[in-house]
Formats: sequence, structure tokens, C-alpha cells
Amino acid sequence: ARRSTYKVGHSLSQMRHLFVCTNVTASGKPACGKRGGEAILAAVQQKLLERRATGVQVTGCACLGPCFDGPNAVVYPDGVWYGELTVEDAGALAAHLVDGEVLEAKRVEPPG
Repeated sequence: ARRSTYKVGHSLSQMRHLFVCTNVTASGKPACGKRGGEAILAAVQQKLLERRATGVQVTGCACLGPCFDGPNAVVYPDGVWYGELTVEDAGALAAHLVDGEVLEAKRVEPPG
């Protein structure tokens, strides 16, 4: 996946937090957890450990909304949404958290 040179800035008081949908309850829709959400969460955590990253967080969460575009994730406070993620995107997601580099190839519009 290609990374953009566009960076999102933040203050030291607003550390980045990635929420990855790991929902397994589908209600007739595709569920991110069953489509790789858990593996993506673990892979990003591993990449952050390898980088010895501090001041960032990664959390699994319930449904983020756009089930058909999943697995989905969102980075706060940047408000950047990602869809159709794979384990191969873990390094780029870690780079967003640490360096502010947005993974434009997987960026999607926020739901709503």
C-alpha cells in the first residue's frame, strides 16, 4: 500500500488512538472481526512494539458503521477513517499513529 506525503499534525496533549473494528456479530452484514479485524489489530500492535512507539494507542472496538467497507478503523483525534484493511496495512497504520502519515490508498469518507 502506498503512503501519502500528507501528514496530519497534532499536539503532544492529543496522542493518536487507532480504533479497529473487531465486531463479530454481523446481523446479516459482513462483520469486520470475521474478515480480519482481530488480525489487523494484533499486527498493528506488533508493528508499534517493533518501533518501540510510545504515546499512541490501538484498541479493538465494536461496529464503526460501514460494514460493507470493512475491516474498518478510525484514527483520533485526526478523524481519518480507513476501510478494506488487511494485515499488510499494519506498518502503514503504525506510521500514521507515530508519524502522522496518512495511508491514502485505504482512506474512506466517514460514515453518515
